[in-house]
Amino acid sequence: MVEVTFIMLLIQMGTVILCLLFGSYMDLRKREVSDIPWIIMAVVGLITTIIYIIFTENKAKDGTIIGINLGVGIAIGLVLYYTGMMGGADAKAIMALSLNTAIYPFTYELTSLLVYDVVPPIFNTFFNWLLALVLIYPLPLLFYNIYLKIKKQRLFENTNANFASKFLMMISGYLIPVEKAKNRTDIVYSEVYDVEEEEWEIKHFMQVPEIEEEEECKAQVETFIQKTNREKIWVKVLPPGIVFLLIGYILNIFLGNILFALYHWFL
Repeated sequence: MVEVTFIMLLIQMGTVILCLLFGSYMDLRKREVSDIPWIIMAVVGLITTIIYIIFTENKAKDGTIIGINLGVGIAIGLVLYYTGMMGGADAKAIMALSLNTAIYPFTYELTSLLVYDVVPPIFNTFFNWLLALVLIYPLPLLFYNIYLKIKKQRLFENTNANFASKFLMMISGYLIPVEKAKNRTDIVYSEVYDVEEEEWEIKHFMQVPEIEEEEECKAQVETFIQKTNREKIWVKVLPPGIVFLLIGYILNIFLGNILFALYHWFL
């Protein structure tokens, strides 16, 4: 029984890593990922999970963990998807991932802590993903914008924004000539034109769930760019979310939640 359940977990882990590797490659190359890897993850996860529950000795406990993990994963994916904070591929990957490795395949000092019986593994992967994104993504942008500021460039000239909006913009995007922005698929506009106030203003979270809506928003911004003879505009760089999700998943499987690990090691 133990051997069958362990094999199921290894199949899930291998499938997830391969699918996320493929998704990362497509995300970096084309900025778009098909649904195929997420369908494969979901199907393999469903089949292996059913087999796992059949052969596990703790059906009630493991079944509950798996159910909670799935529910949390779907909730995270839907919230981030419909708020525009995450692309469709990233959200689908998290939801498909929640069907896999709800039980840690390896047991060692960290994953044997009591907290890992309470916090769903999908949340730990998501936390690692978020931490990697926060540490790796904003800093180069912030340093680049500070460098431009030191070079006496007026970054927010003709743009209405308070201090908080300016800071968020400097860690999530940069100012770019409009001609270079029009044909980019890895960026989204972060400014809109206020018709009543007749001024441009920073608008965070402009990424929308559907590609059609995103194209419509982009077309509207470009219309006002022409009308106002706008030369530069702030844009957000879309990070390769699948790459960071792969990092978060591998860290979770072999190390656990980074926050729990740091607390365990240093406190």
